[in-house]
Amino acid sequence: MKKRLISVILLSTLVLLCACGSSSSKPEVTPSKTVDQFLKGIQDEDQDAIKKVYEESTFDLGAEAWDDDDDEEGMDTAMNKVLTNDFYPRLIDFEYKIGEEEINGDEATVKVDITTYKMGDAFVAGFKDFFAGAMDLYNSNASDEQVSKVMSEKLHRQISALKKKEYKKTATFHLTKENGVWVVEDMDDDKNEAALNILSGGMLDAENSIDRMTDD
Repeated sequence: MKKRLISVILLSTLVLLCACGSSSSKPEVTPSKTVDQFLKGIQDEDQDAIKKVYEESTFDLGAEAWDDDDDEEGMDTAMNKVLTNDFYPRLIDFEYKIGEEEINGDEATVKVDITTYKMGDAFVAGFKDFFAGAMDLYNSNASDEQVSKVMSEKLHRQISALKKKEYKKTATFHLTKENGVWVVEDMDDDKNEAALNILSGGMLDAENSIDRMTDD
């Protein structure tokens, strides 16, 4: 009887230890950890890592920030060179610090301090330089290739001058829980639009400013 009691106690202890070990080996992936993996995935250009924590199947910060209607494969060589050598490397070279997390049912927000380059300001300055001499270009019957080359040169001058990360703001990322897993909501949606703007160094603000220039 005594041996049987000892066996029961040992068995119960073993089950309890296994249960504790199982729960500790699979810690909950919090909204903060989810955003951390999302941002690291962007920096590393790791679509597999992004896919695990993002509402959509892929996320390309460069494409979202540039948001050009033209197909990049058909982009002229000069502009493609500016985007490849100047724009994209700086775009993913941001720093971040995870801040406050707030959970409300199956929705959550995570604040993140972002430090990056003033990319939006560089684009606005580049387009202003281009527009200043645009009339002379058109009066000289410049070809589309020549016009694009001049624009690319203006952008290259402004973007390549960005040596320090001086754009510092706090972004709020919105997440939802899908099948028990936290995911970052579509960055194209209204909720995360402000976060996308900050993450890209003010590129959405720049787009609006450039649109106003062309409308005037």
